[in-house]
Order: sequence, then structure tokens, then C-alpha cells
Amino acid sequence: MQPGKPNFLIIGSAKCGTTALASILDSHPDCCMSRPKETGFFQDTMDFEVNPNYEKGWEWLQRAFKHYSGEPVIGESTPSNSDRLRSPKTANRIFEFNPKMKIIYMVRDPLARQISAWKMQWAHGKQNLHPWRREDQWALQGFSFWMMKQRDSGQWTECKYGYQLEAYSDCFPKSQIMVSAIEKWKEDHDPEVRQILEFLNLDPNRLDSLQPKFANTANDRRQEIAGLGSLRRTSLIRMMVQRLPSTWRNQWRHHLDRFTSKKLTPPQADISAELKDEFLKYIKADLEYQDSPLREFANYWPSLDSEADPT
Repeated sequence: MQPGKPNFLIIGSAKCGTTALASILDSHPDCCMSRPKETGFFQDTMDFEVNPNYEKGWEWLQRAFKHYSGEPVIGESTPSNSDRLRSPKTANRIFEFNPKMKIIYMVRDPLARQISAWKMQWAHGKQNLHPWRREDQWALQGFSFWMMKQRDSGQWTECKYGYQLEAYSDCFPKSQIMVSAIEKWKEDHDPEVRQILEFLNLDPNRLDSLQPKFANTANDRRQEIAGLGSLRRTSLIRMMVQRLPSTWRNQWRHHLDRFTSKKLTPPQADISAELKDEFLKYIKADLEYQDSPLREFANYWPSLDSEADPT
């Protein structure tokens, strides 16, 4: 069955819960989520290079929906669709693709988001996953150094939520945009998830659970133990696991991963008082810009109103 074009998108900075929301919606029988979760289609750059995918058109994108089976709600989740600094054309491209597209923008306490993003890139640097990415190398020098480099390269704009949302509100009517803060999920996830489902015209009673499953957290990151990491990739081990009943395979893969790797624990997220104050002033100015609709979420973000550590 040929899929229709996506009619909603999840956007938001990395580490703001886009994966958790995508996993909930993917389990709804009336919703078809893209595979992979992030298609890399609409943004005009990827890793500072021109994105070649958009020019390939709908014929290219629809390959991410080969599993489509008639669901009325079709979507994908790409956080970098809200990276206006690197991809200023994204919102306009989405509007041209489908002017009736619904947008769900996931946000989070800006300082907590920065700390979480730094931890992820620190782990990537330790694992040497992306040796060409400068951010991973910055992260290895500590949180304060990473924050300064983020500021100097303009990447603080990822937490400038009002500025990012403005690109979409200039194209789409307010009725097609919804903003959700991950802190509201943690306070009481059911009402927030139900509100998102209603926004997409999805029946919340058709879900087995409204409980979000947060992925890519700091506790998930591990590094292979030298000499053992390659063991689980040997032909013999792979053949043995493959012969297990399907219900056992993932559990055994999990045990093998734990046996052949060690947990990565990042250092303390230390930052100078001056740099922290500079960042928070930058964020507060954005929230106050043109009576931003994001101002209401400041009540859920302790870093904006107190000395509380958002980690």
C-alpha cells in the first residue's frame, strides 16, 4: 500500500524527549511512524554539509514508510528540524511539502538540556564514535569548555526555543503547533500524552500504555572492554544467539552487551558562575521575546528561577 504524505512532525532539540514521544506514537494502531525515526529529509544541512536528501523528493522519503498499512496519522521525528541556525529553510520546506502539517515541538529546561547533550557527546568522544565531530572533542575537555565552544559557534541557539519556534509560527497557524515540555511528562505524564494524542486526533484508549520510555539517557551509555567487545561479534556467538528462540534473543544480546562493556560515567558538569549566568540571561531574553508562548514553561525549569542543579 502506498503511504500518504506525513501529516505531523515531532521537532525539538536533542535530549528533549523526541524519542520517547515517537515510541508512544509508534505503538498506536492508528499512527505510522517513519523507520528510521529521523529521516534527515527537510533540513538544508547535515553535519555542516548540504543535505542531499530533500532534492530527491517524496519518492525518496516514502521509503521510510514501507511498513504503512492504512493508518490515518503519519509522522516522523527529527530534532534537527528545529535547528534554525544550521538549516534556516527547514520550516518553509515543510510548509511547501504539506501546509496542513501539524508540528509538535518538544522542549526542556535549557540548562538541563545542555548538560544532557554534553554527557551524550562526552560519551561519543570516549567511544570515538564520530572522530570528525568537533563537539565530541570539546565535550572531553569538560562541560564549561564545551559550553564556551557552543556559545562561540552559535550553538546556544538550540536552546533558544522562542527563536526556533518563530520559524514555524511564521508559516503555520497556531492551531497546527503544539509545544510540550518533558518536565510536564515527568510530573504527570498521562494528561500531557493524552493532550498530544487528542491534538493528532488519536484515541488514547487504543494505547496499551501512556507511559513514556526514555531512551539515550546517560545511564544507557557503555564502552566496549578491550578484547571482549569483539567477542560478541564472532560468527560462533552470533550463530548461537540466532538459534535461540526469538523471545530470548534480545535478552541474551543485552546480557552479552553488559558482559563485554563497561558503563560510561561522565565527570561532574562543572561550570563557572559567570558562564552559567550569561547562558541563563540569554535564555530568559528569548522567553520574553514578543510575549513568547514558551514563557509558561519557565515554571517547570528550576535553572531559570533558582540555584537548583537541573541534573
